[in-house]
Amino acid sequence: MGLRMKIPTNAVQQSMRSRLLARVLMVWCVLNGALVSAQQLADMLVWENLPPIPDELGFAGSFAGVHNDALIVAGGANFPKPVWENDKVWHDRIFVLTGLAQNPQWNQVGSLDKPRAYGAAVSTPDGVVCMGGSDSEAIYRDVFLLSWSATGQITQQAYPPLPRPCASGAATLLGDTIYLAGGQSTAALDSAMTNLWALDLSQRNDPAKFVWREMPECPGPARAFNLISHQQNGYHDCVYVMSGRNQSGDEVAFLRDVWEYSPTTARWRRRSDSPRCLMAGTSMNVGQSHILALGGATEELYFKVEELKDEHPGFIKQALAYHTITDTWVEAGSIPQNLVTTIAVRWRGDIFIPGGEVRPRVRSNSVFRVTSHYD
Repeated sequence: MGLRMKIPTNAVQQSMRSRLLARVLMVWCVLNGALVSAQQLADMLVWENLPPIPDELGFAGSFAGVHNDALIVAGGANFPKPVWENDKVWHDRIFVLTGLAQNPQWNQVGSLDKPRAYGAAVSTPDGVVCMGGSDSEAIYRDVFLLSWSATGQITQQAYPPLPRPCASGAATLLGDTIYLAGGQSTAALDSAMTNLWALDLSQRNDPAKFVWREMPECPGPARAFNLISHQQNGYHDCVYVMSGRNQSGDEVAFLRDVWEYSPTTARWRRRSDSPRCLMAGTSMNVGQSHILALGGATEELYFKVEELKDEHPGFIKQALAYHTITDTWVEAGSIPQNLVTTIAVRWRGDIFIPGGEVRPRVRSNSVFRVTSHYD
C-alpha cells in the first residue's frame, strides 16, 4: 500500500512539514508491522536461567554492569531468615561472572570500601560506574568506577560526586554521557527529586570539565524507584524517565507517567502513561524504537505487606513494551520471575537481570538471561 501526501516545502511551513513527516512515519510503522501483537512480542523474548549468585539469600539493590566480558555484581542488601524477625543488612562483597560462552562461573573478587545498596550503575568501556546508594545510616553522593582486568583483578576508582546524595534513582548511558534521574536524597521518600544529572565521560581527562551537570528538571512529579532508558524517537536519541513513586506525609503516589528528554533540544515532552505502575523495575532499549519494561511493582498490595507477610504472591509476572515513535504500550509476554530493585545489564547483545527482590523482604540469587529478537 502506498502513501501519497503533498508536503509543504517553503521555509514558513517547516514546522508543519516536520509534524506531517512524523505522522507519515507513524502510519508507515503501523502498515509495515512495527506494531506487533502481544503474542508476537512474547515470542520475541526468551528467558534462560544462569548460575545463581553464590549467596543463599541473594541481594536487592546491588550495583551491576559488564566490563571486559565479565558481569560484575557489587554490594546489595537482604534480610536474614526469618525475614520478618530480622533487620535489613547491607553488604560489600563483589562477585564476577565469567566464562559466559562455555562455562559460566561466579567468583567473589573483593569488596567495596563500605557496604552499600540502592545506587545506580551503568556499563562503560572503562568499567562499571556506580552512583550514590545508601546504607543503614546515610545516603551517599559518592561515584566510583569498578574495573575488571584481564588478569582477574577488580579495582575501584573515584569519580566526581553527584550534586546531591541519591539512592533509588536510575541511570542510563547515551553516547558518552551518563544521565541519572530520580531518587531520594534522604532516608525518607518525601525527599524524592525531579532531577536529571549528566556526566560527560569524554571529559574525564579534564578535571575542570569532568563534573556532573544539572540538566532541566523533569516537569513531572518528584520520584524515586523509577525506570530510565534511552532510545531514538524518529528524530533524536532521547532519555525516557518512567514510573516510580513518591510520598508526602502519609500519602503515597504510585506513578505511571512517562517523560521524554531530548539532549538535542534540552526539552522534555510528556508521553503516554504506562499501563500500570512499574516502580523499582528494570528497563532496556531494544531494536530501533522499543523500550522493554522487564519488571516492576504495582500498588495493589503495597499497604497489605504487614498483613500478608509470607503469603504475599510476589510481583506481577508480565513484561511490557513501549514504542517510542507511535507512543504506545503493549504486553510483552509472561516472565518467570519479577525481580525488582535490581539493574538490567546488556552483555553480548542479550539482557541480564542479576538478583533482586521477589516479594517484600525476600531476595533472590537468580540470574536471568533475556534474549530479545528485536535486535
